[in-house]
Amino acid sequence: MQKRGIKLPLSFKMPDKGIIFLAISQFGMAFANNFVMVIMPFYILKISPYSQRDTVLWIGMVVGGASITTTLAAPFWGGLTARISPKFLFERGLFCSAFVILFMGFASNIQLLFFLRLIQGALGGASTIGLILTSQLSTKENIRENLSLFQNSITAGQLLGPPLGAYAATAMGYRFPFFAAFAMIFIFLIFCHRYVRYVPPQGEPRRPDASLKREILCGWLLCFIATLNLIYMPGILPFILRTFQLKEHIAVSFAGIIMMSYTASSIFGSYLLCRLSSKRGLNSIMVLSLIIASFFQLLLITSENVFSFGLVRMLQTAFIAAVFPLTISIFARKQVGGKVIGLLNSARFLGNAVGPLLATTILAFFDLASLYMVVAFLTLLSLFFFLKTEELKEE
Repeated sequence: MQKRGIKLPLSFKMPDKGIIFLAISQFGMAFANNFVMVIMPFYILKISPYSQRDTVLWIGMVVGGASITTTLAAPFWGGLTARISPKFLFERGLFCSAFVILFMGFASNIQLLFFLRLIQGALGGASTIGLILTSQLSTKENIRENLSLFQNSITAGQLLGPPLGAYAATAMGYRFPFFAAFAMIFIFLIFCHRYVRYVPPQGEPRRPDASLKREILCGWLLCFIATLNLIYMPGILPFILRTFQLKEHIAVSFAGIIMMSYTASSIFGSYLLCRLSSKRGLNSIMVLSLIIASFFQLLLITSENVFSFGLVRMLQTAFIAAVFPLTISIFARKQVGGKVIGLLNSARFLGNAVGPLLATTILAFFDLASLYMVVAFLTLLSLFFFLKTEELKEE
């Protein structure tokens, strides 16, 4: 006899095998990049023949230069899917990235390292292809949670890569992480080739009219502000923790714990809210996420100790993290073409670059409360544009 019971609105269903291995491949790419990036400044100091001041400037160029080329390349990669299979492009992007990272391990001068980083940044735009593949392999019902899984795989790689990369460099030397990252990308490339099914070229999309251009602008702003919320804090954590009267060695430990905690909560919140949007509607979840994220952002001002601060930050990131995959899902279902998806993805890369710069600039001239208010204001501003753009909202 069949048992009757209450059907859970968020009952778990295993994603398609191709979606899982696509997410694993993107996790491997993010993990390998961050596995290497954590030791990059130390590696530059080791090979630099310049003064300390000039070396510091080169470090900034080498570390930050890739973000610029990634931002510029993302729409280009997306546009290629109109004529070339997204799977073919994604695999070639992984393949070339693996060799660029390997060559970095042999670089003996900073100029060559800088050039390789620019190439790596351009290849990093291939994550746009991953978004397109995920969209094409998803059904209308599970596209949001699959896009959330894809984004969370990147976040997990960014979280786990630095501590393990630092440990590997300490134990095996500075060159070892480059070789290890090369091997890891190749392993994940094999998984992708074997388990992700072929997707044909997408064809030329319709030319954007004035209405679609407004939607794209609003969507880009949502993606940019969501990323800025998630990424602005690490560079100013020492100053935040100083307000709680923590000793330096304790503050360093808490900084790591706080970053890992709110990264984990963003992964959980993004996936949960994307699944919930299928039951409760995208519009209501998007509005709820932006309003509550802004509220918790302002609530950071009132934090009396490191524990309340960490808890509020975890809740804030749990809600704001869902905005990016929800926004991408709107355009993926509209079949707007890979170039538009690439443009939206470029907002994430630009947010990665602007977030820390905005935080340190405001803090240099004002205080933490002013910074929190500016971020909350920008979040509510993106909500205002979402509510005003009727074409962007789903029925």
